[in-house]
Amino acid sequence: MKPSALSDTEADEIGQAADELFFAMRKARSAGADQDGGLSLPQLTLLEPLAAEAELPVGRLAAAADVTIPTATRMLQQLEAAGAVTRRRHPDDERKVLVGLTADGVTRLNRLMSRRRERQARAFAEFTPAERRQLVALLGRLTGVMKEFRESG
Repeated sequence: MKPSALSDTEADEIGQAADELFFAMRKARSAGADQDGGLSLPQLTLLEPLAAEAELPVGRLAAAADVTIPTATRMLQQLEAAGAVTRRRHPDDERKVLVGLTADGVTRLNRLMSRRRERQARAFAEFTPAERRQLVALLGRLTGVMKEFRESG
């Protein structure tokens, strides 16, 4: 199906609704971060890939969190000082630094991710199963469109 043209009013309404959703999701995602695991939202975003892999290079973590390598490095220094991560030189390439979670870091990250999923499940339960399927499909399409816009400049 070919998209139809948008009026200025429709574009404004959709843009405002999208902005409100973005900010509401950001607040919900960061809600309770400090008391749940002592991790800020940016720190959580940086560490999430470590839930699936034992160690990753700083550059991959920075890319996943959409931050620069120097920013990721500063955040990781703070997290290392707080006992959440370890950093070590890559055995085959001294220029690379590998990051892994400590036992405490795993506990913090798992607690935060679990609580976030619980909050999401409660929120999504407000929709019927058909609405949830439609929501998944529409959000998937929106994500694709946003990626295209980002890549095209």
